[in-house]
Amino acid sequence: MAQTTFLAPFTHATIMGVLKTSAVAAAEQCSGGTNGRMCGLSWSKGTVWDGTQGVGQQMAAMSVIFTNLLPLQEVGAPLTNATGGTSSGNPDAGSHSVADPAALKPATQGDRVGAGIVTAIWLVGCTGMFGWMSL
Repeated sequence: MAQTTFLAPFTHATIMGVLKTSAVAAAEQCSGGTNGRMCGLSWSKGTVWDGTQGVGQQMAAMSVIFTNLLPLQEVGAPLTNATGGTSSGNPDAGSHSVADPAALKPATQGDRVGAGIVTAIWLVGCTGMFGWMSL
C-alpha cells in the first residue's frame, strides 16, 4: 500500500492514515513473550498479546511501522521521458555487436579438455550436493 502512494500521489492521505493506524495497533500487539517484546498478528486486540510469535509476526509489525517513515509530504509520480526523465532507451539493445563472430579462433584440443574437466567437476559437485540434501 505504501508503494501506491508514490505511484498514485492522490492516495497519499488516505493510505498513510490507514497505515498509521495499523502501525499503532501493531506496536501495541508487540507486548508478549517472555521478554514482553514479541509481536502477534491480531492487531485488533490492542495490548492483549494473541499468543503467537515468530519471524513472520515480527516482520509484519516491522514493515507496517517502517512504512510510516516515508516522507510526510506527497511525492510526485515517477518521471517519464515526457515529464523530465533523463534516461534514453536503446531499441537495438546490443543486437548490433561490434565483435565479428567470424574473427573468433576455433577451439583447440586444450580448450576442449579444459571444458571437459570443468564440466566433470561441476557435475560431481552438483550430484554430491543434491545427494547430501536428500539425506
